[in-house]
Amino acid sequence: MQQRFDAPPDRVFGLLTDHVGFGRALGEDIRLERPGVPAPNGLGAVRAIHARGLTIREEVVGWEPDRAMDYTVTSGAPFENHLGEIRLVPDGGGTRVDYRIRYEWPWWLGGGVVGGLIARGLEQEIGKGLARMAAGLR
Repeated sequence: MQQRFDAPPDRVFGLLTDHVGFGRALGEDIRLERPGVPAPNGLGAVRAIHARGLTIREEVVGWEPDRAMDYTVTSGAPFENHLGEIRLVPDGGGTRVDYRIRYEWPWWLGGGVVGGLIARGLEQEIGKGLARMAAGLR
């Protein structure tokens, strides 16, 4: 997924890495369970996403201020080898966000067919949230 923001990378990074605020943009209940370094949202932070009767926990595993954040699902979903990657690239007077989620869906839960459907749904929800965030900066 890609989204352009009419704001510099430092401002966009602050928005995207505010886990609770990101949840509001997605229309999801996201709570910070453990602060990271730098506090509160950095490396090692654990966020809990409460949605559709599930609680999915993600941990920040990569952090480059104003450039990148990586996270992985640690519990609550049957993803295998999950990695979420957010990259910020200066783009004229704004910022291009490249957001990628990689994972494997277990064969015993429908494998690639079901995993592909889940991926499309996630991309749509996150894409809409990113667009709302970008529009809010105008």
